[in-house]
Amino acid sequence: MSNIFKLFILKVTILLFALTNAIANSNVSQAWTYGAYGTPTVFKVKPLSMELCESFDVSTGICNGVNDVTFTPNVTEDNGRCDLAGVAPGAVACTAAGTDGIPKNVTFNYMKATISRTMWLTGSVEPKDANGDTIQWQNDTNYNGNLSQCLTSSSNTNLNGSSAPLGATTGTPTEQAIYFMNGPGNEDYFGNASAESWSASRGNSQDNPLATPDWNAACGASNDFATFQELEFISVTPLDSAGYNSVTTSSCGDYSYYNDYSGVWQHQDGTGVEVTRQQIWQSGLSSSDDGLVMIYKLTSPYTRTSDTPPTLKMAFDVTGGLRAQFAQYTADEDPSPGTEFCTIDVGRPSVTITISD
Repeated sequence: MSNIFKLFILKVTILLFALTNAIANSNVSQAWTYGAYGTPTVFKVKPLSMELCESFDVSTGICNGVNDVTFTPNVTEDNGRCDLAGVAPGAVACTAAGTDGIPKNVTFNYMKATISRTMWLTGSVEPKDANGDTIQWQNDTNYNGNLSQCLTSSSNTNLNGSSAPLGATTGTPTEQAIYFMNGPGNEDYFGNASAESWSASRGNSQDNPLATPDWNAACGASNDFATFQELEFISVTPLDSAGYNSVTTSSCGDYSYYNDYSGVWQHQDGTGVEVTRQQIWQSGLSSSDDGLVMIYKLTSPYTRTSDTPPTLKMAFDVTGGLRAQFAQYTADEDPSPGTEFCTIDVGRPSVTITISD
């Protein structure tokens, strides 16, 4: 998302991620990889609500059409959770009730989905890119660390929204609850996103200037932390355990890991490939939020013409749905090869939303 580095920086967008990271310290050497992807064997989501919208307010994410329709997720098993990896790619994984409330002769353009901020995944990721080649460090040299995989682990929890989700490096993958971190979203910054009409609707294709902090001013002579205020700084347990202090919204520290859901919506994936995300609007998360909001543009506008209740289907492909990054650092006073760890999060599942009479 951004190539702005100061100590240890991360910026993330939900579901389809683009992250950049670095760490530097006067007494530590480090390396941090681009993202590597794997396909999970379990990928559970818990839908909370869905809306079919004529239009929406790009500054709030609130559907504001006269005839907007709310659906009730129809998932009765596993505490309302739906396993997207439990069906073949493209097959229907979840359904919703309430389509009989869609009025006739009204054109709808968007689908708004609110889902639990916790997702449950099982799987592993090797330090390789999409072509099966060794992944690269952020300095574009080949990964030469000692970790052969990053695994989900049920023993790893991060349910406070202020710590990075860590993966295991040995053992067998078990189901891990991945709790999405706090951070600003498109209600905080919506850039050039537009919802004026179906043809003009698009997501934010600009970096969030609020999430490009002025490190020189803040950590230099002026101590001006104004550009820190819109960010959510996240704790990294291995770095904390090693004695490093995180940056806060009012002070500089040994490392910085920050989180932002507002953009960009088109980006390079670390290998020079342009990626366009499917959702065109996404909410931020605070400690009081149970769910995250995503708004999708329908493949084409939908107008009900039949008296028969329409069928609404959401199908998913979880290929590349698990993402990991590998890190290595060594303090100058430590003669050992260095500490290595990995973070693990949701990667790039795709969703297809269809409504038919």
